[in-house]
Amino acid sequence: MLIRTKNNLSAFCALLLASLAAIFPSCNRETPQNMEADILTFMIAEDGHLMEVASSDNVINYYLSQYHSLESLTAVVTLSDNATISPDPATVHDFSQPVTFTVVSQDRQWNRIYTVNVINTSLVYNGDFEEWQGTGSGNNFYETPVGWTSANSGVRIIHGMGVPNLEFPTVKTDVAYSGNFAVSLNTRQGGQTSLVPRLIAGSIFLGTMSNVTLQSLANPLLLTKFGIPYTATGSRPDSLIGYLRYTPGPTYTDRDGNVIPDATDSCSFYAILFEGDEPLDGTNSSSSERIVCIAKYNYETPISSTTYTRIALPFVYRKEMPQNTTLQYSIIASSSAKGDLFQGAAGSQLLLDKVEIKLK
Repeated sequence: MLIRTKNNLSAFCALLLASLAAIFPSCNRETPQNMEADILTFMIAEDGHLMEVASSDNVINYYLSQYHSLESLTAVVTLSDNATISPDPATVHDFSQPVTFTVVSQDRQWNRIYTVNVINTSLVYNGDFEEWQGTGSGNNFYETPVGWTSANSGVRIIHGMGVPNLEFPTVKTDVAYSGNFAVSLNTRQGGQTSLVPRLIAGSIFLGTMSNVTLQSLANPLLLTKFGIPYTATGSRPDSLIGYLRYTPGPTYTDRDGNVIPDATDSCSFYAILFEGDEPLDGTNSSSSERIVCIAKYNYETPISSTTYTRIALPFVYRKEMPQNTTLQYSIIASSSAKGDLFQGAAGSQLLLDKVEIKLK
């Protein structure tokens, strides 16, 4: 019979632990440090409107929910676990110009530079598309009009899916109605792999994009988050104005690539005013019961392919203008009206410039 004394038992336990450590060496190592360097949420402290930041973009457009002087504001951010940020967002910054922040991961091996635009507006900001900002590098570099959002971040994901040369659908052009630049929305041919949609339409809107991942690409209508604060609460939207040029692509196809004979692609251009704190998305941007009014291009005015056509769209009210409630608005444009369903014509191009909402 084996009898263990207290000392023998302690020695046995020590030997057992040493053996386990030899068998499972990873259990004896320190936990790896976090490699993520992201801003997850952003808020101007003086404004109080919290916004989520998509991990796919390095530009943050923060629309103030009420007027503030931009020269002396502070920010509140949440970061990836144990990441650090500089300069300190909690100190006073002059946001009358874009402000850049650098986020460094816990392991100090990774960093991301964010450009923050804080925008005071009761009307359309940068509707002449003269101000642009770039993000990414190499074949992942693209530009976006300041204050606007595009689906170009989704193409960056596609580049990593074995299609590195797919052109971005939303680009800057110097073929402008006025000034130096306009925005060019283009429907691209996709379908290079089974995971890539056959058509990718160029689009631009006021709002944000959700995180673009392989999983979220399966439900693309939920990726677009339409809406920014409407602060002109004493006025009513009267009309949406824009200058457009449009060239439809030569062959119209459905989402499976089947040619639809005699069908011609068309563009989309509309604006909505709606109630509530939550944004709308691609499933309800025209149909939601929260919409107060909508101004939508109905194709009655032909758009030239060679010169800009002025389009003036009256807002049609679905309900009375509400009082003492949160209101948001968005402007949405696409080179293929059914591009969100991956239906249209590759090669379609919409040039858009000098966009504004007139109030009454």
